[in-house]
Amino acid sequence: MNRKNRVILASVLLLISLCDISLAQAWPRQSTPYQSPGSTDTGVADSSSPQLDESGCPTACYFYEPFPLKPGASVFQIGGSFSLLPYPDMEQEIPIPALDMQYKRGLFENLALVGSLSTNIYSNLLHGGLQFHTRLGRFSTGLANHIGGVYGFIRREQVFDRVDAYAIFDMMILRFGYRLDDFSLSLSLVATYVIDSGSHVNGMEAPGGPEQSVNDYWLTWAIEQPFLSTLHLSVGMSLGYTRTPYQTWMLYNTTDEWLFAPEFFFAIQL
Repeated sequence: MNRKNRVILASVLLLISLCDISLAQAWPRQSTPYQSPGSTDTGVADSSSPQLDESGCPTACYFYEPFPLKPGASVFQIGGSFSLLPYPDMEQEIPIPALDMQYKRGLFENLALVGSLSTNIYSNLLHGGLQFHTRLGRFSTGLANHIGGVYGFIRREQVFDRVDAYAIFDMMILRFGYRLDDFSLSLSLVATYVIDSGSHVNGMEAPGGPEQSVNDYWLTWAIEQPFLSTLHLSVGMSLGYTRTPYQTWMLYNTTDEWLFAPEFFFAIQL
């Protein structure tokens, strides 16, 4: 995919996101007025703080927004992501789709358990950990640390019979969120430290690969909002600055330079 097509694709996805926000704002539906938690005044809305329902969520709970969850409240969503991963040896980009599943559950006040699974069969990424979060009015922030792993395999004719690769990593995440009347905006900063990795070609261990080093940095923005009558939608984009993107684990031994890797994603909360 050349540069012109990439720009077109990014523009279309951004336009879809903006149109979706406009529809959500214009669609006639009854909304719950915002007021401070614990307030007994139902006649005057407090625009500085979302009202909490019985589950501890402000009208709607979201995955990327680090708004504190009440203990026992949870969010589960499923969606997809589409990465454009550079392959410098061929001077082209490889499109990699994946199925994503994400879960968040409140454990204690301001503490949640968070997990994520991304797979396209050939590449599988799983990580989870604890997230501390707090809020001030409509603004929320969170700090998380995840431990995870990636495993993949592939067969390529006329090149090699089979390649297997794995990595174990520590992921540090800093999140920011802001809740508006009809949707939520969030921004995440991520750094990944590879603890161990390895790969095998036809059963023989291959040297090289990241180990005990920072492998990538990610900047992610997301828009989350009600969708249709009972669902909630998340759309966004991540921009990674990475040495070996996890989706291209098969390049662990052929690529060892820092590259930019954009990713577009969407998810529907169930």
